[in-house]
Amino acid sequence: MKKILFASTALVATAGIASAEVTLSGYAEMGIYNPGNRFDQKNDEVQFFTDIDLTFTMSGEADNGLVFGANIDLDEAGKPFTNPWQQGGEALFVSYGGATFTMGDTDSAYDKIVPEMNLGGAGSLADDETVHAGFNDGAEFDGGVNGSDGQIARFDYAFSGLTFSASAEQIADGSKPSDFVTAYDADTDTATYGREDSGETLWSAGVGYAGEFSGLDLNAGLGYLKLDEWAEVWGVGATVGFAGGFEVGATYSDIQGEDEFDVDSGEHWGVGFGYSMNALSIGVNYGEYDFDDAGGREGYGIAVNYDLGGGLVAQAGYGHSSFDNTQTNSKGTTFDEDDTFSLGLAMSF
Repeated sequence: MKKILFASTALVATAGIASAEVTLSGYAEMGIYNPGNRFDQKNDEVQFFTDIDLTFTMSGEADNGLVFGANIDLDEAGKPFTNPWQQGGEALFVSYGGATFTMGDTDSAYDKIVPEMNLGGAGSLADDETVHAGFNDGAEFDGGVNGSDGQIARFDYAFSGLTFSASAEQIADGSKPSDFVTAYDADTDTATYGREDSGETLWSAGVGYAGEFSGLDLNAGLGYLKLDEWAEVWGVGATVGFAGGFEVGATYSDIQGEDEFDVDSGEHWGVGFGYSMNALSIGVNYGEYDFDDAGGREGYGIAVNYDLGGGLVAQAGYGHSSFDNTQTNSKGTTFDEDDTFSLGLAMSF
C-alpha cells in the first residue's frame, strides 16, 4: 500500500539512536452492490456503494532494539481514547527478535495461524467472496462472544519458518460474565445483570509453517480455541503456491458447542483456488458447514481484480449461499438461497 507520510521524528541519545514514525494511509471504494437478503439490509436491490478507511500507523525503536508500535483504524474506532478496557479499533505491539506481543483489535491465535481460502490476492468492494454462508474466516469467536468486545492479547514467536501463537480474550473485562453489569439506572441506583454464565476467558493457540519446498510455496497452520461452557474449536488449513501464479488450498474445522447456550456442534470444510499474473488476480472458493441441529449451509465466492496502476484497482465480486433450512431476515423475507455481488473501483493511498 502506498502511504502518505504524516509525521516523522528522530530522537538521538548518547547511548544509542531511537526513532519514531507516524504514517497515515487511506483506502477508498466506489461502485455498486447488491447485499442480498441474508444481511438484513432491508433492500435486496442494486445500490450505490461508497466507503473510505483511514489508518494511523505509529512505530518506533528503543535504544536496546525493542521495536514498538500501534495503529488505529478510524473506520472501526469506537472509544479508543476514553475507555482503556474497551477495544475501539486500535492495536498496539512490542517486538524483539522473533517475539511479538500484541493487544487490542487483533486476531486470536487460531485466526492468525489457520489459512483462509480467499486466495489469489483478489478482493471485492462488499467482500462477496468471503461473506457467503460457506466461508470460514476463523474469526467467529474474535469478539461478540457472550457480549465480549474483541479486545485480544496475543503472543507470537517466529523462527525458521515456524510461528507459535497463543492468545486470550476476556469475555466480561475480567469479571464473571454472570456478574457483569449490562445496564444501570442512576435514578433508582439499580444495576441489571444478565450475560450467560460462560467461562471468563477465551483461550486460543496455534502453530504454523511457511516455507518453500522444491519451488512450491507452502503455508500451513493448526489452531485451537476454547471458552469454557461455550464452545471448543480446532482447525487445520494449508495453501500451496505454484510457479505461474497458481495457488490452491484446503481447510477443515471441528466445532463442539454447549447446547445450553445454543452453540451448535458441527464441522466445516472448504477449498480455494487463486491465480495472479501481471495485473490480473482471480480467487474462487467453496465451503460447507454441517451442524448437528441447525442443518447444513454452503456457499461459494468469486473475486476478480485488475490493477490499473498507481493504487487504483478494478474489482468485481460474487457470492452465493444456500441453506438446508429456510431462513428469515428482519423484514420477514424467507429464503433458502441468497446471492450478493459488487462492482467498482478500489483506491489505495
